[in-house]
Amino acid sequence: MVCFIILHYQVTEETETCIRSLDRLSGEKHVVIIDNASPNGSGRKLKEEYKDRADITVLLNGENSGFARGNNVGCDWARTNLDPDFYVVMNNDVEIPQEDFIARIERIYGEKPFAVLGPDIYSTTGRVHQSPKSTRRTTIEDARALQQVYRRKLDSRILTPLKCRLKQLPFVRALAAKKKSISSGTDWSRKYTNVPLHGSCFIFSREFAQKRGNFFFPGTFFYYESEILDYECGKAGLLTVYDPSLKVLHHQNVSTRNTMKDELKRTEFMNRQNYQSISAFLECYDK
Repeated sequence: MVCFIILHYQVTEETETCIRSLDRLSGEKHVVIIDNASPNGSGRKLKEEYKDRADITVLLNGENSGFARGNNVGCDWARTNLDPDFYVVMNNDVEIPQEDFIARIERIYGEKPFAVLGPDIYSTTGRVHQSPKSTRRTTIEDARALQQVYRRKLDSRILTPLKCRLKQLPFVRALAAKKKSISSGTDWSRKYTNVPLHGSCFIFSREFAQKRGNFFFPGTFFYYESEILDYECGKAGLLTVYDPSLKVLHHQNVSTRNTMKDELKRTEFMNRQNYQSISAFLECYDK
């Protein structure tokens, strides 16, 4: 059995669209929705909407605990109550077009028993393939270098507002996304092992669940979760796999754009959260 774990915040329509996508999948499945204390009451509405669905559980988180801790709530519940073969942790802005998605996961695991699996993730907004994020494992040196990059971004009073104005132009956004994809040096059409996967859709095996306490490092609020997970898997000798025969569509940044419409504020939020996430990780590592 496969458990799909979906973090919800505010945007009901996106979560409902995601559930309809999952309803089309063949195979035994259960869906766990974690409402991250949405102030608009949408979590309670979802709980009422799906109360008669035995295959859907809605959990109301008492606080907005971010990506890692919010998803840990859903993963822990699934591990305790369902003990599934696989856990698919996905954004509510992700759509699965393959009806045999579950059977494909089982086939891939049969060929290469993974701890974490990543699909081909296509961003419908950036029009690029997003996974894997790099062709090599994340290192502490990578984290330290990126921490300084975000420190400079937070200190910037000119470049960040200028970039935000440029990002409002659709062709600039598309060009930036494509440049980022090319610079990563990855080829989304081939298989990879032990590389950082994109965080909008992770597939964890029962082996991973049995060997870990928290699924995600709990020291972050948003961003840098996949790099930390990649580092921790490497340190623990857990196999990660990217397989492009699994495909999902990522309707990117819908929740963030709906709850934070000002581009400059959104960019400053992303920069601050990235810096804080990397700093929390390095602080834990340095101990």
